Amino acid sequence: MNHLSARVIFWLCMPVIALQGLWLRRTATRLPEATGEKTGISGQGARIDLLAIGDSIIAGVGTGTTECSLPVQFSHSLAASRSCCVHWRVEGRNGAKIEDIRKRIRNMGRGQKADVILVSIGVNNVTGLSSTRHWRFNFNELVAELKRKWPQSRVIFAGLPPMEKFPLPPQPLRFLLGRRAMVLDSIAAEIISQQAHMFHIPTDIDPVQQEFCEDGFHPSAESCATWAKELAQRFETANLAEQKSISGLK
Repeated sequence: MNHLSARVIFWLCMPVIALQGLWLRRTATRLPEATGEKTGISGQGARIDLLAIGDSIIAGVGTGTTECSLPVQFSHSLAASRSCCVHWRVEGRNGAKIEDIRKRIRNMGRGQKADVILVSIGVNNVTGLSSTRHWRFNFNELVAELKRKWPQSRVIFAGLPPMEKFPLPPQPLRFLLGRRAMVLDSIAAEIISQQAHMFHIPTDIDPVQQEFCEDGFHPSAESCATWAKELAQRFETANLAEQKSISGLK
């Protein structure tokens, strides 16, 4: 199904999914952000600064404590794979959209170090019915802002999850959210593919095989641990491939 067909189906089903969306807002379980420190250290060795920024996944919603959240578990995996000391910082907010993250980046001090940046964003733009034009514009601006502030950093964009597999939303809302997430994610991947030192890593969470929280919308701490390991492995592979490609051009 192409983007145009998906868009037509989405808007034709709008009356139904609008009602389902309102019902979910009233009845869905709302879990808090993770508790604990927003900065810390993983591993030993040469220093690497990790900045994790984005939505509820970065904020650790459903994981209980920051230590069990995706960013910190990713820092552990990165420290283990590189035998290094990762100084991590978490800048996540539940409900954040891409425009909120852009504002947060602009407000950060110039002294904030970041050798590696982990970004999770987009789900709230899907549920908030952001247009593809709005998403593309803001994603391009986000990329530009990251490059201006941290030109030497490696940036990882965690792909939008397969929302058609989320346990919580009823059909047809679940299917249509999934289609919308795929469209926004393909736009993100297209933009990132044209950038140096930036990597789009697909998110393959499957609630049939991996545990979700009781809200039916967020992966559990155990699932985040698995996700973090895969994310670190794919990042290292992609980063190495880019370095080899650059060396081959010299």
